Amino acid sequence: MDFKIGRSAARPIDSAVENACQGMTDPKFVWFTTTVETFRETSEKMHQRFPHSIVMGTTSIAAFSHEGIFHDTLEVLAIKSGINCVADVLEEANHCPLKYVGRVQDAVRALGSHGSGDTICLTATNGLIACEESVLSVLNSVLRKENIPVFGGTAGDKGLAEKTFVSLNGKVYDTACVFVLLRNLGGRIHLYRENIYKPICEPLTATKVDAFSRKVMAYDGCPASEMEAKMHDLTASQMDRTFLDSNPVGRIIGKDMYIIANDDLDNDRQTMKYHARIYENDQIVMLQPDDYRQVNQATIARIRRDVPQPSLSIMVNCLARTLLFKSEGYADEFFRSMGTALGSYIGWGGYGEQIYEQHFNQTMIAAVFE
Repeated sequence: MDFKIGRSAARPIDSAVENACQGMTDPKFVWFTTTVETFRETSEKMHQRFPHSIVMGTTSIAAFSHEGIFHDTLEVLAIKSGINCVADVLEEANHCPLKYVGRVQDAVRALGSHGSGDTICLTATNGLIACEESVLSVLNSVLRKENIPVFGGTAGDKGLAEKTFVSLNGKVYDTACVFVLLRNLGGRIHLYRENIYKPICEPLTATKVDAFSRKVMAYDGCPASEMEAKMHDLTASQMDRTFLDSNPVGRIIGKDMYIIANDDLDNDRQTMKYHARIYENDQIVMLQPDDYRQVNQATIARIRRDVPQPSLSIMVNCLARTLLFKSEGYADEFFRSMGTALGSYIGWGGYGEQIYEQHFNQTMIAAVFE
């Protein structure tokens, strides 16, 4: 695979684009991340620079790579060869992305043949509009039959939860999902998911929910806030912002657990609001932080065993994880150490992660290309 990764924090934006894109000529696919403030102009400039390429971007809390974490920075990946790719967008993601399912079908037809495990659907979805599950449903209604997994994340910002953007070929969206079907011509694409939280109780059953609004009114027939607090030996009034951010819940699906972040207590102080959907009769466990350094080392060891010589990797590291690592002085070390397994990689962080058919939070996912 022939690719380049560049970045620049230069101003004005023309200078950042020029510096970050040095040596990038005639790429098939270009991916970039930058800040909310610079995103619109950057999207336009990137499309102008690569008018014949697929140019896809998202806002992010920061730029991640094997060289560390970079704030207020434009980061660019340009892949010249070794892939086939087709891109499009699901618009109106917060209302009716199903209207655009034909674009997914057209993309699959345009991609043509693909082998087992060598293709993903890389996505970037606008955050703060609670659309991820609807988007996944539309994508997977087509891609499931093709055995093409979804891999991607929700756009981010600096943690202010105000606005996010995504773009495709210079057009900027705030209620959409941009996607690209990526086929690795050099081998398989391996997908990984890292969880740094551990259960503290047996599963509870979500017995009363408003899934669309991402609310749970009751676990095991009791008020949700009281049950969540009880599992932590607290009262509901003691669940402050720090607690809620540090102790998400886990949704059990088969042998897997997907992390769902707390949003807040609802106005009735009994209903819990979350950042992903919980459905009636879902099995939910309460979580507390695990030893994340030990977990990180286990993840690195696993990837090294599976893919000793990756050509390229793409990471999504949740905004909340990034803020946690920053607060404990671990962020730069984490991203650099992941490079020992992922090789050359780029990454971004926002308000959620998506893999296969699930939307979740406070997780790191990685796509590793052979």
